[in-house]
Amino acid sequence: MADVDVRSNFAETPIGEIAVTLPGATAVFRKLKLDYCCGGSISLAAAAAKRGLNVAEIEQNLSALVAQPADLPEETGALIDHILARYHQAHRRELPELIQLAKRVERVHADHPEAPAGLADLLEGMLRELTVHMQKEENILFPTMREGSSLLFGPIDVMRAEHDEHGETLAALAALTSDFAPPIGSCGSWRALYNGCRKLSDDVMEHIHIENNILFPRFAAGC
Repeated sequence: MADVDVRSNFAETPIGEIAVTLPGATAVFRKLKLDYCCGGSISLAAAAAKRGLNVAEIEQNLSALVAQPADLPEETGALIDHILARYHQAHRRELPELIQLAKRVERVHADHPEAPAGLADLLEGMLRELTVHMQKEENILFPTMREGSSLLFGPIDVMRAEHDEHGETLAALAALTSDFAPPIGSCGSWRALYNGCRKLSDDVMEHIHIENNILFPRFAAGC
């Protein structure tokens, strides 16, 4: 199934297709009690009409989930702001929903030979680790960087070591999900889960790249 074209009208797209291809959409639909599983073949507009919802408002919520490509800011403070908005907020928003999807898939498909047993636990551990890591950056490292300090060798070494641990977790995530490839004929929730996990992995890797290779070298010689 091709990804939803974010430039098209969400209203005319089958709600199940949106759920599968747009990470975070399932959280929007669950909050509004829109059935993207059994009722996933009808358009978003039709699904909204059945529940008396404003489809334009739903489209706005979905559009907010789309990660827009952007040139990285050059100035350090602006680059930090970009990291916070593009990655920290996304991880906090998307991981809890992926955990809920994983629990559902593991429960409903427990007898399936390719069910991702243990995925919810892995994602919960990832959320805990990322939360602590991001708090260190937000409360200690980034404020110090904004002040212009250049004596950050120790804190940066710690962040780099934790990035290496995140990389190991991403490898485990890929292995558990067969490189994010759901079984043939899997349900919408399963496909949405793996698509969301793929985006999470890509985001975390890009997040680490920006910090390790662009931001950190400004504050630690030899990084």
